[in-house]
Amino acid sequence: MKRLIALATITTLFALTALADDLAKLEGKWSVKKTRDGASYTQTIEIKKDTFKFKVIRGTDEVAIYAEGKLKLEKSGPFNVIKFVDIKGGTSESDISPIDDDHVSIYVLGENTWTVAANFDKDRDDQKPSLDAYVKATK
Repeated sequence: MKRLIALATITTLFALTALADDLAKLEGKWSVKKTRDGASYTQTIEIKKDTFKFKVIRGTDEVAIYAEGKLKLEKSGPFNVIKFVDIKGGTSESDISPIDDDHVSIYVLGENTWTVAANFDKDRDDQKPSLDAYVKATK
């Protein structure tokens, strides 16, 4: 019994350490270029500690969607999970209001890539499930 408890404790500590490492690796600005209905746009997400700022940018600088909030990393079996919570969103940083919807995604971190499976957690009429490969901005 003591071995089982020790094994469970070590496994939990390893998972928490891995998640802390992931959070440190996620800090910075990430982007992915996408196309929808023939229109190109860029999604960016900037992560600092446990907060995020998300933008959908049309053309060169036109922000179409802005969101910010908190994030939490968890393990679910073999999967790395990121939860976006306490979200506020709108058309710009100065025009946001609370959104009563958390987003849960599965992710994989690479060298300078972050692959995110988004919108699989629940049905959202305006957002289809997607698999996005974000690239980290160089400093």
